[in-house]
Amino acid sequence: MNWLLERVQPNSATGMTASVDLFDNFGVLLLHKGQPITEGIRDRLEKREAFVWSKQKNIGYPSENVKPFPKDVYIKLVGSLWSIYHEAKLIQPEQIEKTVLLVETILIELKPRNIYLGFDEVRLDLEKFKQHDYGTFGHSVNVALLAAMMGMRLGYKEKRLKYLTLGALLHDIGKLRVPKEILNKPDSLTDDEFAIMKQHPQLGVEMLKNTRLLPSVTATVEEHHERWNGKGYPYGLQGKNIHLDAQIVAVTDVFEALTADRPYRKGLPPYHALEMILAWSGKDFNPKVVQAFRESLILYPENAIVTLNTREMGVIVAVPLQLPTRPLIRLLFDSNGRFLNKETYVDLMQDLTRFIRRVEFKEVG
Repeated sequence: MNWLLERVQPNSATGMTASVDLFDNFGVLLLHKGQPITEGIRDRLEKREAFVWSKQKNIGYPSENVKPFPKDVYIKLVGSLWSIYHEAKLIQPEQIEKTVLLVETILIELKPRNIYLGFDEVRLDLEKFKQHDYGTFGHSVNVALLAAMMGMRLGYKEKRLKYLTLGALLHDIGKLRVPKEILNKPDSLTDDEFAIMKQHPQLGVEMLKNTRLLPSVTATVEEHHERWNGKGYPYGLQGKNIHLDAQIVAVTDVFEALTADRPYRKGLPPYHALEMILAWSGKDFNPKVVQAFRESLILYPENAIVTLNTREMGVIVAVPLQLPTRPLIRLLFDSNGRFLNKETYVDLMQDLTRFIRRVEFKEVG
């Protein structure tokens, strides 16, 4: 059983109360059940489409039959990317050829599409490689995996999907020319340091000048910090003037950066990062790209074990199609670790005080 947003025509007469919770098309609450409809609320409802959550069967949400991305393949990808580029100053064609092999590995592993990217788990395995400065390369592999999944969702054909994934793997290559004391600084950058960091897209294109890559790949490298509203860098490009591949990588780059730990802050839970991405839709990011990201990102596979902020533990039962951050959970253990004999369910769509702290890909059966 899954959940789907269903469009409704609300009775919005002033003075009445809402008979159900009403949401916008992103699953954001517009009006609580029982809330009085004032003149201002009525005007807003008339200008916007309203939806309710309804249970649906067999709607094909991709959290069914999910398998985790192979950890050994992931670590090999990061290690290979590091070995190809970690001392590079100017990228040569033979390095690109080796990177294309990594792209092919990614696409082979993602072919089933129903892949859960458990970055939290594989990041722990990368801790042992910190002396090799794997951070940038691990980030690039994560961004490439997410971008490839989005490309599949958007209907990219094989060749175009390869170029998108290649551009995603190379998007931060210019950071190899940023001084390490800035790149690895354990706290926030000064304005001068940030100005140097912001040069990495153009430095990346400069590093690739001998490779004769397609414009789409270099555009991804150069434009992945541009924003839909024109407030990005380095050129302040706006809307469709930004290459679509760069728009895709922009979303995955921000999501991955938000969820990763930094020396000066803890990474955000994936559900929180996704909600931030949704909030920036139409501002920083193309709404259609955000929609593809939301639909391709599997945060919580069905049957996965989760720990809530309340310390309760349970198993994912169903995932809302249009708001995968708020699944239905069957509780197994209470906050004191006691097993619950009675079937108890928590619907995160209804209970907004609970949220998922941790997810493990361990099926209950």
